[in-house]
Amino acid sequence: MKPGIALLLCTGLALTACGGAMTPEEAAAEETAALATSEAELASCGTWSGWTNTGVSSCQPNSACGNYWRCEPRLAPEAAPALDDGPQQRPPVCPSGQVAVMYYELGKYNQQSQYRVCFDSAGNYTHTEWQYQNVSGGCSGC
Repeated sequence: MKPGIALLLCTGLALTACGGAMTPEEAAAEETAALATSEAELASCGTWSGWTNTGVSSCQPNSACGNYWRCEPRLAPEAAPALDDGPQQRPPVCPSGQVAVMYYELGKYNQQSQYRVCFDSAGNYTHTEWQYQNVSGGCSGC
């Protein structure tokens, strides 16, 4: 093999066996090429369906639903919650050794999902991909 071809082969493969570790750029290029190859083998996935409710809901703190204050034992300065610049009620005057802590009221969140179906290059079904998101369902119902 000619020296120029061996050098080109080592540079093209960017393998440690060719005399050194890959640079971050070489690693990223190799990962991109591998991803493109696997996507080409996959052939295609259909478009994402619309978002639909899964029927699962949860109650979680929601800043849009208001807030309230509670007196709690004083925390170490690094553990104390930071107050944001949003609209807030006046914090209560707490007994000695306690500090006012703000909490958000609970709001309902609905889980939604969407999917797409994928096929190989011969048109055979390979798998279905799913995505999930939680969307605010309002401030009542918790």
